[in-house]
Amino acid sequence: SPSPYLDVLGKAKAQVEVIKGLYSQLAEILKECPGQYYRYHGDWKSETQSVVSMLAFTHWLETGGLLTHAEAQEKLGLGSGEFGLDVEDYLTGLCFMSNDFPRYVVNRVTAGDYDCPRKVLSFLTDLHASFRMLNLRNDFLRKKFDGMKYDLRRVEEVFYDVKIRGLVPGESKQEVAQS
Repeated sequence: SPSPYLDVLGKAKAQVEVIKGLYSQLAEILKECPGQYYRYHGDWKSETQSVVSMLAFTHWLETGGLLTHAEAQEKLGLGSGEFGLDVEDYLTGLCFMSNDFPRYVVNRVTAGDYDCPRKVLSFLTDLHASFRMLNLRNDFLRKKFDGMKYDLRRVEEVFYDVKIRGLVPGESKQEVAQS
């Protein structure tokens, strides 16, 4: 039943409002230190990456699509003036989000949702291809991106496992044998 699912998303959204308030307080403090954003950025960088990961994952759960940088900024009340969402923090957050998919896919298949691996595989394949187009110079981001291919591989394994067992909706076992 979808109600616990919606309940969890509702709880996550309520926390986003709390986080938005905290970023607003941080932006007020930084107004006192013009031009110093990157001097202090390291103090909240990893938390921001985690928040982006959570936002992107809940966005995917709701829409099946990618949360854009602009949408993430807007959800956090950032982007006006000097205090915004650093692009590398956004991209790292997306890499962290990909780590959640292998476990999510296994849980969904266990719950009988055999179409989930296909949807996730399609999304992660596109995301991985998009990252490949970037010229990543940041070592940390590069490592996180490299980890995405392992997430992709694990989701692929679940997808093929479901397919081989003939559990993919709309496919008979004969079609699988022929492919």
